[in-house]
Amino acid sequence: MEAEETVDPKALDALEDLSISSGPSDVVKFLNGAGADPRVRALIKAGTSDGAPADEAASISEGSATIGELVPTQIEIELTKSIAYPLAKFEAMKKMISGGTQRIGPPGNDMIVRSGNLIVDGHHRWSSLFSVAGPAGAIASIDVELPEKDAASVLSIVQTAIAATLDGPVPKAKAGGMNILGKGKEELVSLITSAVGESSEAGEILSDDFVQKCIADDTARSHFGIEEDADLNSAREAIIEKVADNLSQMNQPAAGSPPRVDMPQLDKASGGVQGALEKLASGDVNYKPPFTAKESRARRDDSVVLERWQKLAGLIKG
Repeated sequence: MEAEETVDPKALDALEDLSISSGPSDVVKFLNGAGADPRVRALIKAGTSDGAPADEAASISEGSATIGELVPTQIEIELTKSIAYPLAKFEAMKKMISGGTQRIGPPGNDMIVRSGNLIVDGHHRWSSLFSVAGPAGAIASIDVELPEKDAASVLSIVQTAIAATLDGPVPKAKAGGMNILGKGKEELVSLITSAVGESSEAGEILSDDFVQKCIADDTARSHFGIEEDADLNSAREAIIEKVADNLSQMNQPAAGSPPRVDMPQLDKASGGVQGALEKLASGDVNYKPPFTAKESRARRDDSVVLERWQKLAGLIKG
């Protein structure tokens, strides 16, 4: 199918309003507005048919990242989602502090997605590990290498990749809860203390049973600085102090970071995280000009005309 013969001019005009650098909030509005038109969405999915098939292709690799070097790209990270598993499930916590590269999450979705040092997806898995392992911890990650390096552009591209797997609207994230980004140690101590005894998806936070297991375990006791003869209250306070100190060292959001509701939801893409990443790796995500092969050819023709004019004018030799 020849793109120059089948492209709807109005769809192409609409796609010209897709501005990656404007950030994910604006891009999601476009993708769920004019960009939801099937004709426009078809163009968004046709990055390898735009006359420059490799200009949008990303390099995808798996590896390990030091969590203290990573930078969040959303302005909210919720307290309970960060501390539920490490402070409610003893075995989960023990694994997190055991060293080595940690996989956080269910099988098949246990790696965060980053672009360089920018976290793209998996902020709460990152903060969860950070809460007990501290900045030296290592987390399994998928690195999406793009020509664009700023947070606003990277997140916009990933949102467009999600749209390229779907026919319907781009999903929004849920927000709410207590934001811990930007909080100092003492404020975090107060917030974590107020969460003691709360129910979470992982169980009761810092329950007596959890704390007692920490007291009885040499590794946990040493890690949190718990005295061997500590009672429940003093042991719990030591754990809270350590976790608050760790979380206070998280990097602050990168410039251009949006509210959580506009963050990419890669697991909601058709085919899940891998579905969106495959679109990025193949170059199918059509997020920058030229948007069609005809447009690309016109740009090349214009370049040839300009070069000929410059030669005639004596501006270049050849």
